[in-house]
Amino acid sequence: MKTFLRSVLAASAASLSLAACVVHTNPPPPPGDRPPAPDPMLTADGQHFAVSRTYQGECAPAGSRGGCYSVSLEPDGAYRHMLLDAPITGTYVIAGDKVNFTPAGAAPPSSMTLSADRTRLDDYVYQPPVGQTPIVQ
Repeated sequence: MKTFLRSVLAASAASLSLAACVVHTNPPPPPGDRPPAPDPMLTADGQHFAVSRTYQGECAPAGSRGGCYSVSLEPDGAYRHMLLDAPITGTYVIAGDKVNFTPAGAAPPSSMTLSADRTRLDDYVYQPPVGQTPIVQ
């Protein structure tokens, strides 16, 4: 009986040590269930553009006081919204097709809609850096 009991105990110990070595892994999700790849135009957190972008709206007539309406968006989350010759600065966050602005001063928060191809921000048009082909309205 002692020999039988020792055999059973030895077999149980060997079985337990083998079970401890088994690695359980979950199979990878099917391709349709995988999260989408990160957007290369956005920062890793998906909340800001990865490179500076400027969108321009209407401009004051030539020779008059003023400038243009424009929004410049920076990778660090800063923005500068020019209202002709009056700048508003603060921070921005991209949430889907909305760009939400939080001004540094007393101006209220606001948002603008980004087109699917990101060439428009409301009625402002993307202005590529000098040396790149501009987008025609």
